[in-house]
Amino acid sequence: MNTKHGEQPYDFYEETRKYPRVHINLPITIYLDNKRFITASIYDISPDGLQVRCTRAVAEALNPRGKRIKYEDNIVVNTKFMVPIDDEQHVVAVSCHIYYFVMLPDVAGEDIAFGLKFKKFEGQSIRHIGDLIENELEPTIV
Repeated sequence: MNTKHGEQPYDFYEETRKYPRVHINLPITIYLDNKRFITASIYDISPDGLQVRCTRAVAEALNPRGKRIKYEDNIVVNTKFMVPIDDEQHVVAVSCHIYYFVMLPDVAGEDIAFGLKFKKFEGQSIRHIGDLIENELEPTIV
């Protein structure tokens, strides 16, 4: 697969994951600084991070220079999102390293994916993520 500007193909990141992912579709707010933020969608989550998907316009706000973002760049963002657990909504607030940033092939609408690796959790956020993953992995009784 050809990629632009030395980007890794999306499959590379899929193959190097440490934990299995739970697919979810939840809105997320990513704070760029004290005054600016963007909203996007969580595509999947694991104990160590999550993948976010967004449009090119949102990606440009996060990465205005359009340069390849790598984990080694040490870019940290603060995030906030709500997770449904036992019919209640719980706030998750966590700072994250941007792990990767890639264009998705043949995806309409949200055509940018980027990975966030959890760095520092606020309050009960780590527990809420664990509960969400556990609930999603439990078999549903019909």
